Amino acid sequence: MSSPQAEALRKAIENLINAKLRDLVRPGGVDRLVAHRVTGVAAYEIRDAEKRLDQALAEIVPADEAETAGSTGKQRFDF
Repeated sequence: MSSPQAEALRKAIENLINAKLRDLVRPGGVDRLVAHRVTGVAAYEIRDAEKRLDQALAEIVPADEAETAGSTGKQRFDF
């Protein structure tokens, strides 16, 4: 993994963590985060941060590996 890819991945992870922490401190934040874990429904900021993380991972993982990651159309990365 090259340095720019590592930096993009680090920023995407940090962005997702920050989005979840910002949501957590708002009223009802714990309930929303639990609901997100159970149902997958999240605030726009969290969904956007997840999308950016998925994009950063997609740039790192070769295309043929991403195609075989899952048949649901959504990429799965098992680390």
